[in-house]
Amino acid sequence: MKLVHGIIAMLVTPFTDDFRLNEEALRREVRWALENGAEGVVAAPSIGEFLHLNESERVRVFEIVLEEARKRPGTSTVAMTSGATTLETLHYARIAGRMGYDAQQVIPPYYWRCGEAEVERHFRMVAEAGELPVVVYHNPALSKFTITPKFAGRLASIENVTAFKEVLTDLQHLEALYDEVGGRADIYNTFRALLAGLMLGAAGGFINIFAVPAAAALNRALKARDFERAEEIQRRLNRCFPRGGEETLGHLGTTKVTASVVTGIEMGPARPPYMAPADAAERLKLRLPALMEVI
Repeated sequence: MKLVHGIIAMLVTPFTDDFRLNEEALRREVRWALENGAEGVVAAPSIGEFLHLNESERVRVFEIVLEEARKRPGTSTVAMTSGATTLETLHYARIAGRMGYDAQQVIPPYYWRCGEAEVERHFRMVAEAGELPVVVYHNPALSKFTITPKFAGRLASIENVTAFKEVLTDLQHLEALYDEVGGRADIYNTFRALLAGLMLGAAGGFINIFAVPAAAALNRALKARDFERAEEIQRRLNRCFPRGGEETLGHLGTTKVTASVVTGIEMGPARPPYMAPADAAERLKLRLPALMEVI
């Protein structure tokens, strides 16, 4: 099964002020993503705090996202099934598969450090279980494991590994990645390297919810061969949401604040102990108009 080629929205999980799941805000977020150019959604990804949710909460997020996405036929649905162990990942894969998700996003095990043999075993077991097609999620800051282009080529040879979500932006890494995968699996880039990825042959982007409108506009501009506009959108996108990344203090909290400001939906705080800088919203509001001018 192939995911839609285009923009797939990474959803944050909204909470109330006392850290309970805000179901109505989550429903509104899915609708907002699809209305603003997303052609698919990811339930409970890293920025959706999958590892902060208990099982009943995570399953409920899966249910809500799928219910809302199905209201728009043709929307690709991806569930983040990752766990600290392969067995935990398989458990959530079975749940998402029975619900009817299109694919699962899987990061390497993220607590104990793993070597290539262990990570390959992890993805092979998940893929060969056949519950759902696998999107390999490369985020070394969180997993503490770097998927080299050569190793990505090995993973692409596993049946049922159908795509990669790549967060690295280094051009030499990306060029080598596309060469090694060789079209055997689709590659989706992060918003900070969306233009470069599309020029290399990306299927699209797995895009943080707050960057969805700009990413969709960039994708449209490129399809129309308006290269100058696509380049300007990418530049302003990166300036509006400056490089911080998962290794930066306050990243998760800032993501929640950014999602609230851009969507107009109150996403609530990240779960403790994670916080955002006190001036995060004010700084974003100063940068956002320059991006909105070009989308």
